[in-house]
Amino acid sequence: MRAATVVRRLDWNFDPRGAMTRWHRGVPLLALTSGGCSPSFDRWTILAPRGNAVRISATACGSAGLLAAIRSLAPCCDAAFTADHQRLPFASGWIGFIGYECGALFEPHARHRRSAPAASAEHAWPDAVLCRVPRALIYEHASGSWFEVGDPQAQEVASLVDESREIAFDAHHWSPIDGGALRPVAATGHFAELVTRTVELIRGGDVFQANISQVFRAAFDGSSRAFAIDALASAAPRYGAYLELDETQALLSLSPELFLAVDGSARVVTTRPIKGTRPHADDRAELLASDKDAAELHMIVDLMRSDLGRVCVPGSVRVETARAIEEHPTILHAVAEVVGTLSHTADLADLLAATFPPGSVTGAPKVRAMQIIDELESTRRGAYCGAIGFGSGCGSALLNVAIRTAQLSREGDSARWKIDYRAGCGIVAESDPRAEESECLDKTLALRNILAAQRQPVATSGRS
Repeated sequence: MRAATVVRRLDWNFDPRGAMTRWHRGVPLLALTSGGCSPSFDRWTILAPRGNAVRISATACGSAGLLAAIRSLAPCCDAAFTADHQRLPFASGWIGFIGYECGALFEPHARHRRSAPAASAEHAWPDAVLCRVPRALIYEHASGSWFEVGDPQAQEVASLVDESREIAFDAHHWSPIDGGALRPVAATGHFAELVTRTVELIRGGDVFQANISQVFRAAFDGSSRAFAIDALASAAPRYGAYLELDETQALLSLSPELFLAVDGSARVVTTRPIKGTRPHADDRAELLASDKDAAELHMIVDLMRSDLGRVCVPGSVRVETARAIEEHPTILHAVAEVVGTLSHTADLADLLAATFPPGSVTGAPKVRAMQIIDELESTRRGAYCGAIGFGSGCGSALLNVAIRTAQLSREGDSARWKIDYRAGCGIVAESDPRAEESECLDKTLALRNILAAQRQPVATSGRS
């Protein structure tokens, strides 16, 4: 039996940044945020309190346990509609992340026999966290409209936002440590060596493309929520997220990339892989003309078509956009779009089992690329290159590719937070190690800009 859904329009005159700064300080926040710059793809921001959280260890629960959690946390409910019959993306369900290492659950041959175990501190992070969300706030960027949606029996969420506050961060602050420096963890030249080894494997016929990443670290004092709000406002990511997982762990994503969007009514699945990056708007023509970047994207489009074909109606998978150049606040990207119609015998769990991890952050062929990643990268990726988003009981879902993503870890009872941030590149036979290292640094620009900025209290803005 399908549960009813309540939909209530809220008469608020502030945007998501204003709502996040007014959010109750004692209630953990889950935020899936949008820059709102492209109404076709990033129309919504969703805010919710962290409810019951399922923390998943890939080795302990296996693929069956993960897929069961995905299904059980989003029970079927009525599709939600606004007063003007515009369908909202979320009714009730779950919000969370699925880390990269969960990919080995669906591709068991992808793991290489690594001799050195991951560091114990890294094991403190779960492989996935899915939080039950019976009720949430939704913001529609184009109209500046707020709605509260979800289970009518659940506690209302709007009361967690203090409408009376006029100035943001009256008691929230953060300040960068060591001048906001974001430094690579490995020695200088280490990443170039990994690229060189990957090129050798490609030229030896092991793989066509593999995505190799490196770790950067920084730190700040103060409020992780204040830091995240500033970061999301500055970077304006299309598929951003901030999840307060517990008192010592939070996840911040400034992702520009869509992994999966599912329209629960039409059962249409959309993926928008990115391959090709330039740091400046005046590099558009050069990126468009790059045969190397075009070949990278073409390989991933073919991979994503194959992955979607496992669970979509035969003949429904098609390339809507083969290659387009998109401008983001600090960077240019080349993007493709692939769509398909999900089979009536398949659900979101089946879709994830067929496509995870995202092909744009593994390589092609996917399994061999994952083996190379596991062999060359010395530490677990964690949330990075996994997916962050929601699954709703109305059948809709949206998951980003968790790039430009930072794991925030508080050091004991102190106010100091450590930032673990990764950046990577798709390596092909023509890759130049120094150029790939430079592209990696380009992908840290948004976070470096935020850390370098001086933190100041800011008045909340109005509708956007």
